[in-house]
Amino acid sequence: MGAVAPVVRLARRSAQLRARISALEAACSARDAALDALVSGVLPTLAASSGRPDASVPGIGVAGGLAGTAFAENLRAVVEQYAGALRAVRSEAEEATRLQIEERAREATQAAVRSVSASVVSLGADLSKVVAEALRQHDGGDEMFATLTRIDHTVQQIVRQAQSYVVICGGLPGRRWPVQMLTDVVRGALGRIQDYPRITSRELDRAVTARAVEPVVHALATLLDNAARYSPPTSYVDVTFQEGHRGVTVVIDDAGVGMSEEQLAKARQTLSGDGQAELHKLGPHPQIGFLTVAALARRYGFTASVDASSPYGGVRATLFLPEDLLTAAPEPEESRMEVAHSPVHALGATKGGLPKRRRRESNAEPAVKPALSSSPARAGVAAAWRRGTNSGRASLTESEQKGSDHQ
Repeated sequence: MGAVAPVVRLARRSAQLRARISALEAACSARDAALDALVSGVLPTLAASSGRPDASVPGIGVAGGLAGTAFAENLRAVVEQYAGALRAVRSEAEEATRLQIEERAREATQAAVRSVSASVVSLGADLSKVVAEALRQHDGGDEMFATLTRIDHTVQQIVRQAQSYVVICGGLPGRRWPVQMLTDVVRGALGRIQDYPRITSRELDRAVTARAVEPVVHALATLLDNAARYSPPTSYVDVTFQEGHRGVTVVIDDAGVGMSEEQLAKARQTLSGDGQAELHKLGPHPQIGFLTVAALARRYGFTASVDASSPYGGVRATLFLPEDLLTAAPEPEESRMEVAHSPVHALGATKGGLPKRRRRESNAEPAVKPALSSSPARAGVAAAWRRGTNSGRASLTESEQKGSDHQ
């Protein structure tokens, strides 16, 4: 009897162990089945349905013995994290695709606008050359001179508007000038605005480097046009210079309606901003003046600002030129020879306030009849147009090459 009891206990223990082993084997099988369902069914289903906004996270079928266990909860957490990661990846991919499409559309739009604007600038340059030739060769009275000058003045305004779009679309101003006195730079800017007779300017014996002449002329023309446009037609816009240790500031004071604090803040932000203009955000009536000035200032190293501190009750705009953009005054004879071929260089003004031009010297090309004359010299007109067109196209090609290098 005493030897039977241990045998019975051993048998009972063995049965318990076999039952335990069977339970563990069943649990392992259930876990394996759950993992297999996760890998082969749930995760692929999630990946396939992640593109649908109405897709839901599928449930995991686990054996009854695993329900409520830590293993089942961990599986559920894995599925949710996987679904969340898929949503994040898809969202990032969609955002990257959207940004890429917008960037390509923006580049395509800017390239198209830049191309069209450059064409207008080129055509305007051609026309300006013809008018300049007519101005140099004309033998009529002051009335003809005034008419030709008004035509050229209008062309310069058209070119300036088109040139602004070239600049904000990443292109270069295009025109190149030799070193110019700052006083002449201001005069050049006057030739590109409508209300130039209302601008009064001081003189200063400082010169602007050749590289900065055209950007500064364009920026000043924009600020002067803005000052004249938003001030009474009977008032004047005053241009003065303030010399400092680090450069010269061109100060523009108008007697206009002024700007509210909100408008001033927006203008300051635009002038100091470093972002590129978004054409599709400019609205149906785009105002690109300050955007153009900001783009030129950022590219060539000067600064522009506006303030409500004009002594005439309007707005004060300033353009600061650092010493890097200033240089010694050019030799008078050298400057005159270079500028004599410039279509927009103003040398003083007529009685009506129109900019004067210098006649070509006697060793110039054979005389060509006035391009806009009513005389029958049509061959001369055609020759003038042909020369102007060829020259303008050559200038445009060079300008476009530089522009593409810069972009």
